[in-house]
Amino acid sequence: MVHAKSNPDEALTVQEVVALLGINKSTVYDLIKSGKLKGYTVGLKNGAFRVDRSEVTRYKKKNRVKP
Repeated sequence: MVHAKSNPDEALTVQEVVALLGINKSTVYDLIKSGKLKGYTVGLKNGAFRVDRSEVTRYKKKNRVKP
């Protein structure tokens, strides 16, 4: 089976970030608003948030629990 390599610049929706990190939607918004997870809006006024896949990877590495 061939797996396509993930694009680190792929813009993920909040729901996709929820699925990848296993946290709830409000926590993703809190992380973005606090600057712990770098996100951006797309669209006009009150646009939707997006987070680059590479940012999710960075966040996971930085917050990994060490044994």
